Amino acid sequence: MDIVQKKSKHIMILEVSGRLDTRTSTELENQVLQILEAGHQHLLMDFSNLDYINSTGLRILVMTFQQLSRTGGQLAVCGIKDYILEIFDISGYDQLFPLFADQNEALDTPWRISAG
Repeated sequence: MDIVQKKSKHIMILEVSGRLDTRTSTELENQVLQILEAGHQHLLMDFSNLDYINSTGLRILVMTFQQLSRTGGQLAVCGIKDYILEIFDISGYDQLFPLFADQNEALDTPWRISAG
């Protein structure tokens, strides 16, 4: 797994590629925690180049969502491949945070946190 971190306006972007699983999830979790500790309130995870995610990776999304929600922050995800989007749909994650087709759409659209 590779993670590229960048910032656009007030949004911290993490471009995640490869496999997000039990073996690789610690790296993403550590980067997310550093971002949160630095006080960033808006986080976009770009999964355009993510090939696989398991429950460990999904747990990081929930943890991030919960921590950001407590402080009025927001998490959004973009670039999800169809077969990963199916997992989001089945698990209800598609209702938890905003999903966008790509970074441009995410950066050009106001985010709303779902009440569900």
